[in-house]
Amino acid sequence: MAQVTPLSRSLQLQFQIGTLQNGMPQVQNRTFKYLSPSASDDDILAVGQALAGLFADTLVQVARVDQDGIAAASGLTSA
Repeated sequence: MAQVTPLSRSLQLQFQIGTLQNGMPQVQNRTFKYLSPSASDDDILAVGQALAGLFADTLVQVARVDQDGIAAASGLTSA
């Protein structure tokens, strides 16, 4: 069985910065690293919305990005 270890967490704001020729929205991501692993989803959303107010572009989505390490339960094995 695999063992999962949290490595890092970031806040990502996705903004619409225009429209592509095919009519689809053009999106740009702004990432804020070093988010506290203990931050609740409600807190992350509130901070994301507050930060989005500092930008002129339209906010599309607030995302929490988690990076986890995966290893065998007994530790790393070499092949």
